[in-house]
Amino acid sequence: MSAPSWMVRLAKPGRVLAPLPGGRTGYGVYAGSDRRRRPFAVASAKETAAALSAGAIAAAGKDCFVLTGAGRMALHRADAPGEAQDRFAHQHCDLGPRDVIDRQGRIETVIANLSESPPARYARACHGRPPLLEPDQVMAGERLRADFHRSAMGAPAMSDWTRAPRGRTPAFRFDPGDAPVARLDAKRRVMDALAAVGPGFDRLLVNVCLRESGMSAAERDLGWPARAGAPALKLALERLAIHYGMRRAPKVADPFAG
Repeated sequence: MSAPSWMVRLAKPGRVLAPLPGGRTGYGVYAGSDRRRRPFAVASAKETAAALSAGAIAAAGKDCFVLTGAGRMALHRADAPGEAQDRFAHQHCDLGPRDVIDRQGRIETVIANLSESPPARYARACHGRPPLLEPDQVMAGERLRADFHRSAMGAPAMSDWTRAPRGRTPAFRFDPGDAPVARLDAKRRVMDALAAVGPGFDRLLVNVCLRESGMSAAERDLGWPARAGAPALKLALERLAIHYGMRRAPKVADPFAG
């Protein structure tokens, strides 16, 4: 099975996957941050969410994604026999160190599956049940995580503002003079986003998306009954998607309407 054309074009140096302009749905492949020209290829929101869930792409700025090492490996396997693909799907797990925030607000390094993010785990069907999260909810969670890691609360590796982050293009290189402002802006966006989802839901997002706690641990931390976390996570990310403008807010109820 051949790889989708948008993924092939995204593999070229300097390419990013970003939302289509003009209110259109879907994502386009562009050269760096320049979105004035027609995209090289287009991916639907569903395709983008699936690639994010599989670890083929990763956040690389506001609403932007780049192809990961796992994504490039997937391109190389695209023409492989089905049996080889099945073995890889069941056995592959890109384990490695990842920075998360602990309960005291400190950064600690844990061993995690680098090809998969916490929101993406809940975007897969499991044991015959449909996915918990919809594409825009996954995108909202990834945007929160990206802002978190760009802020002073995030990965300490970002303290080197003279070096482009791994896997990004020169277009994403930071100016050292902008580092404090960029960090403060990212921190403000994180705090605004958590305030927008409301009490309880904010702690759930911190536990699941930023601390990368399991759902059972998050439920215990909040004093919630078992199985209450999953629907709450869906609602929290729905509110977050509304906050980011990815989803339209529902109309306010009018008790005086006829």
